[in-house]
Amino acid sequence: MDDPRIARTKAAVLDAATALLVDGGPSAVTVDAIVARSGVAKSTIYRHWESRDGILLAVFETCAPTPPTLDETVPFEEALRKFAREVIGLLLDPQWARMIPVMLMLKSHEGGIAALEDRLESGQRDAVAEAMRRGADEGVLRPGFDVEQAMAHLVGPLLFAHLTGAVELTAEFADRTVDVFLAGYGAGQPAPRPVRPK
Repeated sequence: MDDPRIARTKAAVLDAATALLVDGGPSAVTVDAIVARSGVAKSTIYRHWESRDGILLAVFETCAPTPPTLDETVPFEEALRKFAREVIGLLLDPQWARMIPVMLMLKSHEGGIAALEDRLESGQRDAVAEAMRRGADEGVLRPGFDVEQAMAHLVGPLLFAHLTGAVELTAEFADRTVDVFLAGYGAGQPAPRPVRPK
């Protein structure tokens, strides 16, 4: 059983790091800034984390809600619609909403930090990719599509609508997004022209 004093100390550090991250982005998160904000001694921080990168990883592991996956117990199209609605639910969650801009910033930040985010996302990507392949097996999706591009076409409109505020995020919008997705990736549809990296 963890010592409650250690748990309180870790919570204070993670709260401070999260606030710094949201307020100023990754560059604002330094061990000195965490010390100033949390009141926890630097030596104590290094006793629990080897580096600032380790603290950032802990922030995402403890603060970011678990992204949805596609339900394997229902037919694929139903699972896809449920997934889109759950993504909207996350986007509207206040805690998740404040982490999204930070995660986008980390994409273009220094390699070490971006690698931490990739580690957090890799399991989710694998689960969704497997579910997408199930869609092809069930005859809902066209076989042979690029899974990463397909996910961008599915989730991208939801994220764009959230970030711009141009469209209200509703269950109806989620269903319409899935309709457009299936119009491009559904069985019997011509393959979308793949995006080639320059």
